[in-house]
Amino acid sequence: MNKEQLKQIFIEEATEIIEQLDIKIIDFEEDPTNKDLLNDLFRGVHTLKGSANSFGFSKLGEFVHHFEDLLDYHRNSDEEIATDRIDLFLDAVDIIKGVFEFEVGNLTELPSGYQDNLDKIQKALNLGDEEDSSEGTLADLSDEFDEDFDIEEQSSKTTTDNQNVNVQNRLEEGESLFLINLHLDTDSYFRGFDHAVFFKILSQVGRILESNWHMNNIPTIQKLNPQECYIQDILIFLATRQSKDDVLEVFEFLEEEEYKIEELNSQEEQKEETPAPIKEKPIVKEAPVQEIKEEKSVEKKQNSEVKKEPPAKPAPTSKPKENSKSKIVKKPHKKEEKRSFVKIDTQKLDELFDSVGELVIAQNFLAENKAIKDIENEQVNKTLETLFKITKLIQNRVMSLRMVPIKDTFDKMKRVIRDASKKVDKKVNLIIQGEDTEIDKTMVDSLSDPLIHIIRNAVDHGLEASDEDRVKAGKNEIGNVTLRAYHKGGNIAIEIGEDGRGINRDKVLSKAIENGIASEDEEYTDQQIYSFIMKPGFSTADKISDISGRGVGLDVVNTGIEKLLGKVEIESKEGEGTKFTILLPLTLAIIDGMLVESADEIFIIPILSIIESFRPSENIVHTVNKKGEFVNLREELLPIIRLNEKLDLNDKKPKPWESTLVCVESEKGKFAILVDELIGRQQVVIKPLGKALSSLKEISGGAIMGNGEIALILNIEELHQ
Repeated sequence: MNKEQLKQIFIEEATEIIEQLDIKIIDFEEDPTNKDLLNDLFRGVHTLKGSANSFGFSKLGEFVHHFEDLLDYHRNSDEEIATDRIDLFLDAVDIIKGVFEFEVGNLTELPSGYQDNLDKIQKALNLGDEEDSSEGTLADLSDEFDEDFDIEEQSSKTTTDNQNVNVQNRLEEGESLFLINLHLDTDSYFRGFDHAVFFKILSQVGRILESNWHMNNIPTIQKLNPQECYIQDILIFLATRQSKDDVLEVFEFLEEEEYKIEELNSQEEQKEETPAPIKEKPIVKEAPVQEIKEEKSVEKKQNSEVKKEPPAKPAPTSKPKENSKSKIVKKPHKKEEKRSFVKIDTQKLDELFDSVGELVIAQNFLAENKAIKDIENEQVNKTLETLFKITKLIQNRVMSLRMVPIKDTFDKMKRVIRDASKKVDKKVNLIIQGEDTEIDKTMVDSLSDPLIHIIRNAVDHGLEASDEDRVKAGKNEIGNVTLRAYHKGGNIAIEIGEDGRGINRDKVLSKAIENGIASEDEEYTDQQIYSFIMKPGFSTADKISDISGRGVGLDVVNTGIEKLLGKVEIESKEGEGTKFTILLPLTLAIIDGMLVESADEIFIIPILSIIESFRPSENIVHTVNKKGEFVNLREELLPIIRLNEKLDLNDKKPKPWESTLVCVESEKGKFAILVDELIGRQQVVIKPLGKALSSLKEISGGAIMGNGEIALILNIEELHQ
């Protein structure tokens, strides 16, 4: 694997780390006693720093180097972390994101605020103009660890039986003894790992009693490569009250062959039996084990980041206020069960998915083949039935490969709530439900922008202007924004609701008439009026703020959701709040559709848009001059769209009461599509249109049917203008 390939791997892994940083900071703000969250945050930043320097991302490495110092101080301190320090953490993450784009994209300008934020971090650490500790003399490693941990010059017989007995005799009550055998690859520095960091973390897990270092592979100074690790084998005796899983977690970023951990005995076992000598396990026979202090200069040459002086105590910060501006309702933190994963290029998954789509089409060929249908053989029918079941199973399994929990997307909204609530000076709770609901991976990235705009709108417009207004309305001064995901039929539903003042129906209608998107002569349902707020440029805000009021937010929502073949529904009640519901298909590759026939052609209407289908009686069909045909469905007049006329298929005019009407709902409201016949419901694989048909707004895609014919998928939003 060449350096360019390694660089791409680093970019992918760094992207994952950076995306999780602000989420972990928000989680820590809500649970400041949980040091595991802070340690996890530190490990991510440390990995980012080491790898960034290895690949020449110097500006990124410089910034995260100082940010790591700040995190390192706080994770080793019992000092309470104030709100302004959390703000500094989050601002630092924003800079890291910008610098990462600067490095990867080879941009010419650093993100604004880079130096200012760096100065704030240095000021917090009281570094001032002091020389970077990484450029100073390498600190004595023994200063980093427990006072009982001594590094002495020893011979190859260090691991004798007497030594092992001595180590066991030094165990305290409740401690277990672990033998850790580290075998680091020569590229460990290149990957951002070094010995000092592992020793430092281990000293926090327990007490390092002894360590044996294999030093005979170190070359002369003339041949030494600072990017290569020469001290590869280290034997460590660790005494700890933690479990083996906690010890294993220290090395979770290493390859499995790079470390081995053995629990020699626990304190309980010592009580029952006399400690037996541990069998000698030298790493390399006759390898001299020298005093570590003699190797400082060599190790510094290998990695200038091996060990830095402990960061100075940051300047004191103000105590956090009792009532924070935003609050996240979440489950208590618990360690997730470790699972193994394999990284696969998404393009390969897409190719696999396309192949399964072809398999489904081939299965439909068999199902529709007249010659096969005519075979009256029970064995053949059973074989075909088994084939169909297996095909369906494969399809579901492959579809599940593209499904990911929506949790990561929801977690990103915590930062949005925090920032928005601080800007408008409101106290807000974010309540998250259904974060384990799975959604197609291709939709995840496209969902972030719509959710951000709706949540900002909820905080700024939805909730009352002040705490006093909420109290006067008989509500708690802290507003609630709820983010919920769940399955609804064959679709995914995402709800964003708040318990604010609700939408002023009359004000929205008046503004819509003023903007020319509604008519005074028309009567509109509540749903139609609420949909006006998603028109381009529409806003009822009395003043423009940093986060809303420009009339672009909800228009972006509508456009983004339509691209995902979904729709947005709005419910509101004045004085009680508003709820946006985003309905999405399970996947963008396969949809549930209703097959209909018009002018001897087959079309597909997405099930998501259909309310019902019916054959009307003659007395409920009406014709209005200059406005066309309408059907009175339960006291609601719905316009009739003749599909054959709309698509210029033929000039026939079948009578509506002799045809079938499919009632659908679009952004513009409900209407009825007149078709000759309903064929049935079917899952179809979506195929993109070619350039020749891409200009047809009424058609959104195509699908290959079981008989080999092509059926076009209707774009409901464009059928009724």
